[in-house]
Amino acid sequence: MNTYDAAYDLAKAIKESDEMKRLTAAADQVKNDADAKKMVKEYIMAQMQADYAKLAGQKDDEKTYQHLQELAVLVSNNSNAQEYLQAFIRWNQVAADLQKIVSDAMAQGMDVLELDKK
Repeated sequence: MNTYDAAYDLAKAIKESDEMKRLTAAADQVKNDADAKKMVKEYIMAQMQADYAKLAGQKDDEKTYQHLQELAVLVSNNSNAQEYLQAFIRWNQVAADLQKIVSDAMAQGMDVLELDKK
């Protein structure tokens, strides 16, 4: 089996997956709904900032948490924004799983070097 051919087959499968189709359809709806587009952008940015703060070791900020809760309520009242964010979250889960699968496979080749042993 040619690794590159398999990688291209995987890329094709990803592009044709139900998750990608759902995300693409939801994105098309959001593009035509200015309110949804604004909500989605603001929610994703606020969530990324909260995640970054956690990674940086910062304490949970009540103001940030409250802002995310307010945005979640707004999103729940807009079906286009809600569908996009649900599809976006699912797609990110799939992408993380795929990255882990590939990373684990690549790491098997590195085991020969026994780099983790001192």
